[in-house]
Amino acid sequence: MVAQGARRTQGARHKARITRSTRRSLLWRLREGARGAHAFAASAAAAAAIVASAAAATSRTVAAVTAATAAAAPTGVAVHTAVSLPPAGRGPRDAILERLREMAARGEPIIGAGAGTGISAKFEEAGGADLIVVYNSGRFRMGGHGSLAGLLPFKDANAVMLEMGEEILPVLRRTPLLAGVCATDPFRRMDKLLETVKALGFAGTQNFPTVGLMDGVFRQNLEETGMSYSLEVDMIRLSRALGLLTTPYAFNVREARQMAAAGADVVVAHMGLTTKGSIGASTALTLDESVARVQQIADAALEVNPHVLVLTHGGPISMPEDAEYVQTRTANVHGFYGASSMERLPVETAITEQIRQFKRIRMS
Repeated sequence: MVAQGARRTQGARHKARITRSTRRSLLWRLREGARGAHAFAASAAAAAAIVASAAAATSRTVAAVTAATAAAAPTGVAVHTAVSLPPAGRGPRDAILERLREMAARGEPIIGAGAGTGISAKFEEAGGADLIVVYNSGRFRMGGHGSLAGLLPFKDANAVMLEMGEEILPVLRRTPLLAGVCATDPFRRMDKLLETVKALGFAGTQNFPTVGLMDGVFRQNLEETGMSYSLEVDMIRLSRALGLLTTPYAFNVREARQMAAAGADVVVAHMGLTTKGSIGASTALTLDESVARVQQIADAALEVNPHVLVLTHGGPISMPEDAEYVQTRTANVHGFYGASSMERLPVETAITEQIRQFKRIRMS
């Protein structure tokens, strides 16, 4: 009995020691946890303060940039407030224009090229094109259809242009890419569309699809019902205000003057649908008629703005020798803008000849 009582007493003391030890351990853990919680709270508060400070600084910077941009913009022009750097290789308008003017001063032809696919753009750049433009007719052209399909209601012209830009911009390394904008699109706010064009990385704009290719009663009705060439002039003016390079098509003296007055950097004298090849026009001006018309357009544009550059495009001017014929018979004309000439006609010839050569290989 005495032994059993002693064992019970020892067991009670042991339990008491365990309880005291456990209590001390728990108290220590609680104290350490409290210290950790205080430290964490302090760290979180410090981090929050840093984030808040950075956010405030960023907000002030954006506000300052926005205010400066708004102050510099002409009245009535929407301002894009996103702060971003231009993609590498696609410099601002001033740098591009300076290079083009230096080329003109040296007597070096300025060559622009239309691209309907990424591979076309890639090798136009490899060949030395100074400007590349994308517009919806390039998609039709490289799909085997006539370029005038771009004037008909087969696709949303501006949506196609933006889609093509996403495809082609990544393959270019140094050549500025321009957007062919349908300025008469009644479902687009032109200021917002041009902001999107600029944000994507396009360096400039051109007015295509254009009502300039239309004439007669149909053209007159377009002019009378809110789908006029003047909307294309307005688009070029807004593009210029947004700092985009502008290279509009003009089809006659009056349009050349309008575009020059709107601030066009380059006026492209358009001679109509390009001839030759499987889907080119058969009806067109002669080269000599083109010489006279190009000179009239150039003179009209230069009367308004003596610094404007003038290029030729279309109609019978489809091959290098055609462009040279016009260049050597005109004054103050600085080069050539080709689309079918740069991708459709070379592809037609090259693929046909390549297949013929394969068909001639010898067999064992």
